[in-house]
Amino acid sequence: MDNPPEFGLCCKDLREAMDATIVPERFFFVTSGVLYLSIGYAKTERGTAFYDMAVIHCPFCGTRLQLKEAIKAKAGAK
Repeated sequence: MDNPPEFGLCCKDLREAMDATIVPERFFFVTSGVLYLSIGYAKTERGTAFYDMAVIHCPFCGTRLQLKEAIKAKAGAK
C-alpha cells in the first residue's frame, strides 16, 4: 500500500459518511493524506477540543485503508 487509496472507494457507506452534501456535520476528514475519525469532544476554556483517531480499516466494510507506518510518516510522528 505505497499509494493510499482515495478514501471512500471501498464502499458506499464510507463514501456517504464522508460526503458533506449528505452528512453536513461529518466525523470523517482527511488531513495531510491521513483519514481521521472524530470520536469525542470536550468543552474547554479555550473552546471545543476534538479527539480524533486515524482510521486503519473502514468501519463499514473492514477494508484496510491505511498502514500505521504510513500514518506516522505523514503525521510527522517519531
